[in-house]
Amino acid sequence: MVKLRDHEKLKGLWPPVFEGPHSFWDKHHPGGEWGELQQVKWVVPDRKGELPYLKIIVHWDEVDFRGVMTHDDTPFLKKVYEAMKSRGIRKTLEEVGDLQVDF
Repeated sequence: MVKLRDHEKLKGLWPPVFEGPHSFWDKHHPGGEWGELQQVKWVVPDRKGELPYLKIIVHWDEVDFRGVMTHDDTPFLKKVYEAMKSRGIRKTLEEVGDLQVDF
């Protein structure tokens, strides 16, 4: 068992980079494991040859931020998705990073 954030295949991918709405007055995500996981979606692009990815929505400081995560090991990414979807919704990103996984 290993913490999700410490998984060898997630080096450089966790935590994802989050962006918010783009305008002069909008808040910016501070980076790191700030915010609460609101939603994670498995997205299969329409374009042939593009890899599936995770669309991740976090809530921080009264704003929703979005991020994406992709990996060339699609079965691995699917397991990350399943862990986040089943055990991470409404938890802080720090708690999601602490999830114990065995894949």
